[in-house]
Amino acid sequence: MSLFMHAGIVLGGIGLLLVGMAMMTDGLKLAAGNALRNILALWTNTHWRGVTAGFFITGLVQSSSAVTVATIGFANAGLLNLSQSIWVIYGSNVGTTMTAWIVALIGFKLNVQSFALPMVGVGMILRLTGEKTARAYVGQAVIGFGLLFLGIGVLADTFANLGDQAALPVIREPWLWSVLVYIGVGFILTSLMQSSSAALVIALSAAQGGVIPLENAALVVIGANLGTTTTALLAVWGATSTAKRVAVSHVVFNLVTASVAALILTPLLTLVEAIRTLLDIGQSPAITLALFHTVFNVLGVILIWPISGYMVKFLAKRFQTQEELESRPRYLDKNVLALPHIAAQALTKEVGRIREMTLATIRLALAEPHPIRAKGPSPRAVAQRLTNSVGAYSADLSQTALPPEISQMLPNLIRATQQFTTILQSIKELASIRTTTGTIDNEPVTAALREFRLAAGRRLDEIAATEPTNAEATADPAPVGLDASYAALKECALSAGAVGQLNLVTMDGVLNYSALLRRILKQTRKASRRLAKVQGALALDAAGNVLPTDEMNETTDVKAAA
Repeated sequence: MSLFMHAGIVLGGIGLLLVGMAMMTDGLKLAAGNALRNILALWTNTHWRGVTAGFFITGLVQSSSAVTVATIGFANAGLLNLSQSIWVIYGSNVGTTMTAWIVALIGFKLNVQSFALPMVGVGMILRLTGEKTARAYVGQAVIGFGLLFLGIGVLADTFANLGDQAALPVIREPWLWSVLVYIGVGFILTSLMQSSSAALVIALSAAQGGVIPLENAALVVIGANLGTTTTALLAVWGATSTAKRVAVSHVVFNLVTASVAALILTPLLTLVEAIRTLLDIGQSPAITLALFHTVFNVLGVILIWPISGYMVKFLAKRFQTQEELESRPRYLDKNVLALPHIAAQALTKEVGRIREMTLATIRLALAEPHPIRAKGPSPRAVAQRLTNSVGAYSADLSQTALPPEISQMLPNLIRATQQFTTILQSIKELASIRTTTGTIDNEPVTAALREFRLAAGRRLDEIAATEPTNAEATADPAPVGLDASYAALKECALSAGAVGQLNLVTMDGVLNYSALLRRILKQTRKASRRLAKVQGALALDAAGNVLPTDEMNETTDVKAAA
């Protein structure tokens, strides 16, 4: 048989391999349902758990690329932080070695066709009888396993028949060139097929058939491991900063692991041979390469472990968006936690920033005819990030020895922060209601809505004028203009809807929008007054006067704001 025909058979074997792996991975992911998400979200709170979760999930779905992309997706959605994500990635790299073991211990040991073809048949029966159930997904995975082993069988037989006829040259001089060539082969195979497992199978098959020497096959395995970084880099195109940091950590891990493994290749293979002899797991190039793949990935985790904390801190300062820069606390300093009054003043300044962002977000929501999208980061997103920092700093401050006046002040400050956060969430809902309401085709309702929005703008200006020195002065005036315009709008919308002059869906949207906006302004007024009282109390204390502790009372404040 000519080399051309052999090449065609190898290509077909690779095709079976890739189709089988894709079906197997998709089937296992669908059969697992939300289990993968739950494991990633709930079982990654320590380094050991993260590595273990990454290892077992990758071993289950037989695709480190799928786990890497899923981890980046969870980081993108904020379900995993940077530290959690990178340890899942490290565990995933170790978990992908399971494929090599399956191939080495089963694929080259048994008559593939004797069990691969029955697996395809059984899997198809499960899929046909399952009809979009877990059984159908399991059937798809079984079919994938069968096709995977058929592909392995084709490659193993083809490379065995080639033997010395097509053995690749052993490039030993210069040594660096030899390393780069074979690592490059593994890297390119993985990048093109987007599957390190498929590249590993090809390397194992070629080594088992004598087409490639063991030492050079090991370099191909290193390159295949390094090639998984292309999947991670493709997955973060346009993603969040956290996702980009996760991808970079994946690249760093694989670069460190590949570099060390290549530099100590001969001693590492000697160690692998000693371990294989000790474990008495058989002697074949495929088993040696599978063990080599496991050993150097575990070695990578051991090497990266001591520096992971430093790497997380380093990456946290990279790929920062304007939103992250804006949401960075300006006044919070843990060094002044031992000085409660100064720490409390710093907190009020940060909460003041959240208040200003909340007011800015409300102004955007009041813009006509549609909310104006200002350049730069969203005030709502920045404020929500800053709220987390304020909450953490408040918790740290509450753990210190606080004087009575600060102890009474702190709950009100935290409460004001929570109120601003709730207001920001309500503004998001307000925008959603406005979008779904549609066009209002009734002029009286449109005019009444315009007047209500103008009244809301005036009320917002009054709230924005709330300062520590005039908190009491702005506490009692009744919002006559806002309430009157709200009542007029409500009556007008109901009347128009009752006689069919206004679509009922639109009427309901107008009523919900106006009621929610009115409630937002009331809550903003309460939160602003609460913050102003704290600011005023701190100013009095700084002047050497007695803090008005009765003003800090939660019940009194709520009654006054009602």
